[in-house]
Amino acid sequence: MFIGSLMLLMQNLDKPMIYILDEAKNAECAREMLVSGDYIMPYFNGQLRTDKPPLHYFFMAAAYKMFGVSAFSARFFSAVFGALTVLISFMFCRKYLGEKASWLTAMVLLSSLHFNFQMRMSVPDPYLIFFMTAGFMCFYAFLVEKRKFWILLMYLCFGLGLLTKGPIAVALPGLIMLLFLIWTKRFHWAMIRSFQIPAGIIIVLLISLPWYWLNYKASNGLWTEGFFFKHNLQRFSDTMEGHGGFFLLPLIMVIAGLLPLGVFCIQAMFLAWKQRANEVLLYCLSIVLGIIIFFSFSQTKLPNYTAPAYPFIAILLGFLLSELEGMNLSLKKVKWAFGFYTIIAFALPAAVYFGLKADKNVQDAAGVWIWFIPIPVGALIGWYFIRKNELSKFILSMALSFILSNFLFFAKAYPGVYGINPVAGSLELLKNKPDLVYYKMMNSAYIFNMQRLVPAIQSQDSLSVYLKKHPDALVISRKQFEEEIQSAGNLVPVFEQKDTFENPITVIYKSVR
Repeated sequence: MFIGSLMLLMQNLDKPMIYILDEAKNAECAREMLVSGDYIMPYFNGQLRTDKPPLHYFFMAAAYKMFGVSAFSARFFSAVFGALTVLISFMFCRKYLGEKASWLTAMVLLSSLHFNFQMRMSVPDPYLIFFMTAGFMCFYAFLVEKRKFWILLMYLCFGLGLLTKGPIAVALPGLIMLLFLIWTKRFHWAMIRSFQIPAGIIIVLLISLPWYWLNYKASNGLWTEGFFFKHNLQRFSDTMEGHGGFFLLPLIMVIAGLLPLGVFCIQAMFLAWKQRANEVLLYCLSIVLGIIIFFSFSQTKLPNYTAPAYPFIAILLGFLLSELEGMNLSLKKVKWAFGFYTIIAFALPAAVYFGLKADKNVQDAAGVWIWFIPIPVGALIGWYFIRKNELSKFILSMALSFILSNFLFFAKAYPGVYGINPVAGSLELLKNKPDLVYYKMMNSAYIFNMQRLVPAIQSQDSLSVYLKKHPDALVISRKQFEEEIQSAGNLVPVFEQKDTFENPITVIYKSVR
């Protein structure tokens, strides 16, 4: 299971180039740690970065040492943790719900485009998803088996999660576990004592506290303030970077994120509630609802926020699908859900084609729509098997068509579209240019892909002074600052291109004597 999952996630892992903002900043932070040897202070382009704790930086730096600095290396351990997440989900489900449900659980995850996409990015989320998933599973194993090993392993996961994405890795699982204990009438002193809480606190602090303390001292509290207040409390209480949304958006994100089989999420949750006497189903349902409801109240909403729910809704889906042929589930309900999926399946290639055609920057890549054709074909095959009442083959046709399309997406469509970007288009121009600066803002992917720092200039006067000293300099900026830049000196644009799927236009200026 692990090898098969890893092979799928590793496929074409080095493509496209590191371009997406979060990938670029995380990959570059790890590179700067490796170059400087300073693993306490995270820097991006020489400036303190307070967005995330360091664990994923450590893994990326290790990959850079093994394979060299590259997009593949930056994403390598994300894919490893993705495959590990599939493996432990498979093993947990097989242990408590049986062989058939476990294979279907793995199929749900591996057929999901968003799960595959998330587990191939140079971001902390693959690490967080694994540690949260493992922690939740260790907790349940302890409740069932009463083995001290499981509860101590849970604390180990908490400590590593705290080093991955901060307090959310402990607070959210802790809250869900507490509510589950209360609901199942286990919240009493004997149970609390069995959790070895003093030992757990020591384990968590031994893993996480040294780095946080050393960082606090080294940054005089600047990183601590930025991370805990801005990137934790403020993200929950305020909409940041335009990523807001209505209350039910996290639920929709989970359903959409696990397509194709995610179309049965609601039915899977209802079945889990109906069969809540089977405690593992109730536990998985509690986790899924806990994560969805928590982020429904958050003012900042992103698809990756609810991704830690994926393994547990996948388990519920695996159970539902394993019972589909032998249970009294109305075939009419299955057809309604699959009918909705069929509409999506046929709309997707058309949406890709017309969406890309509407963007002048990437309209030449509109032909990638063809790589999504397996999805509607799989839907048609699914209808054939539904008519024959062969539900196992119906499920297989949905999953395999999406797995094939995912393979083609990462091999052809994704690199084909994201390869058209201003960073890729201008790297040759910037190569071996010692006098290179940026004015106010630039695309963050330049730093990692050039593997060098680019000094920032924030005022016209400073730019004028710099250009007098460096008449052959190139200046990277954005179209919105054109008047300021040209007023600072005799500069002309030598490159201009709109950022992929973003509004800013990247412009590179050269001084004219």
